[in-house]
Amino acid sequence: MSNQFAKIVLLPLTIVSALAVATVPFSEHVAAQRRVAAIADGNMTEYSPSSAPLLKRGSRSQAVRDVQLLLNQNKFYYGRIDGIYGPRMRSSVISFQRSRNLPATGVINSKTWEALIDLDKRNSPTRFAYLGKYSPSTAPMLRLGSRGRAVRDVQTYLKQQGFYVGQVDGIYGRATASAVKSFQQNRAKLRADGIVGSTTWRAMINDKKGPFAIR
Repeated sequence: MSNQFAKIVLLPLTIVSALAVATVPFSEHVAAQRRVAAIADGNMTEYSPSSAPLLKRGSRSQAVRDVQLLLNQNKFYYGRIDGIYGPRMRSSVISFQRSRNLPATGVINSKTWEALIDLDKRNSPTRFAYLGKYSPSTAPMLRLGSRGRAVRDVQTYLKQQGFYVGQVDGIYGRATASAVKSFQQNRAKLRADGIVGSTTWRAMINDKKGPFAIR
């Protein structure tokens, strides 16, 4: 009787333990993907051809996501912006390389990085701001004096929508605050306080006139 009881008790425990072990890698993968999503923005200015990482099929990183965004903005890539260098990403890189008369290897080496950075510089005045990576509930509150990538993304978005005419420098000055007020009043129909809080973030992310609106 005691042996049968032990089997009844131990079997569920064994199953639970196995499930717990199997869940850990998945949780770590999801966390890693969220970290990638939080910091990548398709901006090539932080990369140098001589020091940028070699990217190829199987690579997973912020750099992959940045390249995906840039290639998406320039009609080379139509897959998921997930930071994973898969078959579709490789095909897109090959198409880009051919368009620049580079060896079509599907591997992003220093020469391909140089071409990507050049493409980014040429298109920087009309760059798309990928606000879909932000969540209204967790995005930082932005106001006069704020600095950083989120400020630059908002400036880029407002510039592309015709509300901001200043420099995209990641510094939340009076010109940025004025542009935010204009967006709040004329597009979002919100109280024009010049502060990008959760409500304004939501309006920007879900803007039906924006290129990356969440519908």
